[in-house]
Amino acid sequence: MKILAHIDEFGTNSLEIEKDGVSSHFLICATLIEEKNLKAGQQIIENVRNTHFQGSEIKSSNVKRANHARRLTILNELNQIEFTIYLIVVDKKEINSQGLSIKQSFYKYFNKLLVTDLNRINKKITFVADQIGTKEYQESFQKYIENEVTQYDLFNENKIFEFSDSKENNLVQLSDFIVGSLAKCFDKKHFTEDSSDYIKILKEKLNIRFWPNNIANYVRQENETENFDPKIAELSLTLAKDYIARNENKVETDITAQIYLLKYLMLIQKVSPNYFIQTHELMDKLKFEIGLEYSTRLFRKNVIGQLRDNNVIIVSSNSGGYKLPVNKSDLIEFVNRYNSILQPMLSRMKKCRDSILLGSMNDIDILEYPEYESLKEVIELIK
Repeated sequence: MKILAHIDEFGTNSLEIEKDGVSSHFLICATLIEEKNLKAGQQIIENVRNTHFQGSEIKSSNVKRANHARRLTILNELNQIEFTIYLIVVDKKEINSQGLSIKQSFYKYFNKLLVTDLNRINKKITFVADQIGTKEYQESFQKYIENEVTQYDLFNENKIFEFSDSKENNLVQLSDFIVGSLAKCFDKKHFTEDSSDYIKILKEKLNIRFWPNNIANYVRQENETENFDPKIAELSLTLAKDYIARNENKVETDITAQIYLLKYLMLIQKVSPNYFIQTHELMDKLKFEIGLEYSTRLFRKNVIGQLRDNNVIIVSSNSGGYKLPVNKSDLIEFVNRYNSILQPMLSRMKKCRDSILLGSMNDIDILEYPEYESLKEVIELIK
């Protein structure tokens, strides 16, 4: 199934972020829509244009910063489209490469990063970007991106990258409005008090990569500190980040699912730190967004279980949801959940062992083997 990814950006390339008019962050966003959903999506966008923009181009900058209600209304209407969002958030203060201070290199680097990320997951994506610069520059830009990305797939015959005028392309306008809204959640000079509402609307469609992937990017907003322990949250993010760094270049199916899931859990922790994401919701995201389908048993074993085995702390609720811990209560819930399983099992094992020991006059001990030495020590502590 052919997929179109429409790209738009927010922010400036300048690294002198202390200057007026220079953004603190740079965001590049792709909205991905399957060919079968194009017609319906185009109709919704056309309706939004007619209702909220008098039939003219949809632009985030045309919705005033203070008009929060209007932006929410538009986002809710656009959210009816069947599409997926991939967003890269660049913290420009972390850029220390002299090369990225050059405008052309800056834009090429982050466009290549976005295209490479998505092309690695799905080779049937055509990327459409809003026009920038001269025709000659666009042609060199397109050639650069395609040469850099096709090294991953020499047999890909699809046209990878092209430009389109946003005035004539509704789907580029969709990306414009999405990235302009999300910028208010991350860019310090455009942040608004209610900006987290925009992520909450889009969170089921949103996949995010922070560049660089460091803890500073996950600082909580002031109104999100209730029931939040920054030490615990930072620890859980550090462990998640470490797992991603060690494994994101691997191609194994389960690891691909684990990394995708972790990035989503990290995003949800930023938006709704106390929200447990249900098992079926996570499985659906894996199935419909990166094409990996699991049974409930294998999801718990191969995705959640293996992450926990690799020192990633994922807590679960009684209703079957998952999240990264952000407070002591989350960790206690984690311990209680396993304690409720382990204590009865250990008690039953002790009763079994005691009965056999007694019945055999201490001649038969089912825990006498070397591989059970640690278990035997635990059992003998139970009264």
